[in-house]
Amino acid sequence: MTKRIAVLLLLNLLVVIVAAQSKEFWQAKDYKQWTEKECKKLLENSPWASDYTLKRSRIDSLQGGNIETRAAQNWTVGYRVHFRSAAPIRQAMARQQMLAEKYDQLPPEKKQSFDERIGKFLATSFADTVLVHVTYNSNLPDLDREMARYWQTQTTENLKNTTFLIGSAGQRIPLLRFVVATGAGREFQLAFPRQLNGESIVGEKDKTIKVEFLHPKLAGEPETRVLLNFSLDKMLANNALVF
Repeated sequence: MTKRIAVLLLLNLLVVIVAAQSKEFWQAKDYKQWTEKECKKLLENSPWASDYTLKRSRIDSLQGGNIETRAAQNWTVGYRVHFRSAAPIRQAMARQQMLAEKYDQLPPEKKQSFDERIGKFLATSFADTVLVHVTYNSNLPDLDREMARYWQTQTTENLKNTTFLIGSAGQRIPLLRFVVATGAGREFQLAFPRQLNGESIVGEKDKTIKVEFLHPKLAGEPETRVLLNFSLDKMLANNALVF
């Protein structure tokens, strides 16, 4: 009997260990223990974050003396999208700030100030809205500037017919608010309602949620639909859906 109990205890321990190892780091560890690499993964390639990349070749004319030559130039345009209203995303941002400011080495009074500032950031409520954060860039400086000129002159009214969250059944959740960084900033935020016609935009049986907007007509290329798909069954923290 004693031997049997020992075997059962060992098996239970193995189950616990395997279960712990199968959890993602944001489920298994407090955010204050996350590494810089883990934070980067959460913000760039996780259930709440994804990239969209366009690649093209452009032919440029080059004048040299009396000879005109044509050269192909490869260009890329990138969009990085994440759900900033999701707690794990904001925790990753907070942890990055902790690491950047060497939090563990701060004197007590500066730790207190940091905790108050970050505490307010993490406590921000998104009970009524979903906040999607987008950064953009291009490998060509002139195209990068063109993108900035485009996005920095857009408004909520301009974008409301082309920018949506899309539910599993294809329902389009309208844009509430568009906010863009100016100057050297290459980012903007999209706010959407969490409820539509009095009901949650995500139902119990829904599997996915999508972010949709248009990349503008630039560099002689037509508009391109940017569509990013996120799996709701993976967007879990503390066994609850968060986005």
